[in-house]
Amino acid sequence: MNWRPALVLFMLALGLGCQAKPDAGVLVFGGTGQLGAEIVKRLVADGQDVTVFVRPTSDRERLQGLAVEYVVGDMVNEADVTNAFQGQNYRAVINAVRAPITDIPFYDLTSQYVAAQAPAAGVQQIIHHGAVGAGENRTQFPDVPWDRVPGLAARMDDHAAAERNFRASGIPTVIIRNSRVWPDGTPSSGNASLSEDQSMMTPITRVDLAVFTLECLDNADCNGKIFHAVDPTLTWPPPGYE
Repeated sequence: MNWRPALVLFMLALGLGCQAKPDAGVLVFGGTGQLGAEIVKRLVADGQDVTVFVRPTSDRERLQGLAVEYVVGDMVNEADVTNAFQGQNYRAVINAVRAPITDIPFYDLTSQYVAAQAPAAGVQQIIHHGAVGAGENRTQFPDVPWDRVPGLAARMDDHAAAERNFRASGIPTVIIRNSRVWPDGTPSSGNASLSEDQSMMTPITRVDLAVFTLECLDNADCNGKIFHAVDPTLTWPPPGYE
């Protein structure tokens, strides 16, 4: 008797077939931005199946010619985020979105929407690009004028809320925090790293942030950790920066 077909049907009936397939794709939020586009380019070059969530008005020029799928919506609209996951199968979500400092509580709300929908789509990993100084991490940097820059402390609390929401989703989450980022197109110095020392703050390049993203994708060693992306050889401001 051939029992294998019956076993497959039994597994499907239990819902075991609802987990993400090994070849399921990656959904990227913020993929048309400077950091997001760098990540998307590297994902495509790596042969990944990539879907980018974009606003109707998003400029897709940075992704021109890349083999990606698009889903259109606004992250602050819960129904649009729900639609992005509806009937889809993603193994990973990468959140590289950036919002104006005055747009609060953008990160809290949008992360709640993503975290609520990701499990049903089979997502097995979330990689979130956050900010050094989020929440209690600010106490590690007493010389930074968090309270003297209008809106900055509230923004850091908003970032912290997003981290909590993603980690509370039950999906293995990787948080990569960055501080000041060198201008778009700056090549890697070759000296950047991900550190679990949350007292570290240095500039970083978008290229290195993208490289770290791919290194952590599907990498269980990254899951559940909060990293600070650092490069001690970079200074601020960059040469020629105005």
